[in-house]
Amino acid sequence: MSEEKLRILKMLESGIISADEAVKLIEALEKNPASAGASTKSTDSSKGFAGIFEELEKIGQKIAGHRPTSDTVHQSKDKLFEFMQTAMQRVKDIDLPFMGKGTEFAHEFHEENVMPRRMKIETANGAVTIRPWEGKGVKVECRVKVYGAGSEEEARESFLKNSIFYAREEKLSFSVGLKLMKTDVTLYVPSKDLEDISVKLFNGSFDMRDINSEKLDVRAANGKIELKSGQIKTLDMETGNGPIRLIDCQGEHAELNSFNGAIHIVGTYRFSDLKSFNGNVLYDAKSDQAEAVKVESMTGNIELYVPKELPVKGEIRTTAGRLQLPETGMTNVVEKDERIQKSLKFESDNLNEGRQLVIDAETKTGSVTLRASSLRQTPPTTDPDETFGAGI
Repeated sequence: MSEEKLRILKMLESGIISADEAVKLIEALEKNPASAGASTKSTDSSKGFAGIFEELEKIGQKIAGHRPTSDTVHQSKDKLFEFMQTAMQRVKDIDLPFMGKGTEFAHEFHEENVMPRRMKIETANGAVTIRPWEGKGVKVECRVKVYGAGSEEEARESFLKNSIFYAREEKLSFSVGLKLMKTDVTLYVPSKDLEDISVKLFNGSFDMRDINSEKLDVRAANGKIELKSGQIKTLDMETGNGPIRLIDCQGEHAELNSFNGAIHIVGTYRFSDLKSFNGNVLYDAKSDQAEAVKVESMTGNIELYVPKELPVKGEIRTTAGRLQLPETGMTNVVEKDERIQKSLKFESDNLNEGRQLVIDAETKTGSVTLRASSLRQTPPTTDPDETFGAGI
């Protein structure tokens, strides 16, 4: 285990991973010591964390060390995609030992005399959906599948024993901690502004629509995150494996991180910080209220859509991809093409007209494109449940 920790520190020192990512890798290593030595059993299919560290280290050194040729870029990118899929599958195989037929049933929690301002939801396995409603209080609908139970009565007893539902005054808390149990949760809350929403998922997706809150924090180890038609002042979302999609959302600050998945944000946030190790990033500002956006990706392409009425300045960078600015409306463009990196610094010709957007975007093997768009807000779809996120 000490050898793997040294590798993590070397990756941190080389800039391949951040300090937060290093801490998470070390914590995962300590929780799963057996997987770190799994290579002794199967050097090809079960490398565990040791194989993951080796591949990350090699790929990071290749990308950071020199400007690859076109053929090398495609080979490295294909290898990284294959590695990412294998790595995430190993995590799922290790931590999700669902086998055999489970016992399924539905259960409902309902508390009429509560108007929550703060909510905390945690599930080990299963999706979480949050919707507004006009009913009284709060309601939690659960579709449960318990593995290893001999009967429905035994399965329900196990579910109730391992779940917590607490709704008092302005606080709602719901959690299911047993991993050998899948619980898909739909939470209905009153149509009023909330103060704080915290969601933690191990294996499952998150979907919230038409909800307003001062703060939203979502953490998912394996699952997509979707948010639509909401006003969230401070937004922090992170998933290890899956896309993050925000449609028609507004707020002050959005921080989105996906290790293996695309990021798609359409809406109005004054400050946006977007990171995807292995995935494309699309940023579409729908008003002139945006002030700063920072985008980072290792292998993905970055597309930035900014209203032509909004003054912009900034810099875009890539190691092996292309850089593209709008054909008109730009001035003071400074281009650099060095051995290890290409960059473009730019300003729009309407920079002195009030509010401006500062752009900082970088990818290693992908391309960065900045395009002019319209301030017109995209109208909501008539059937969002079927079409939301389609084609992303």
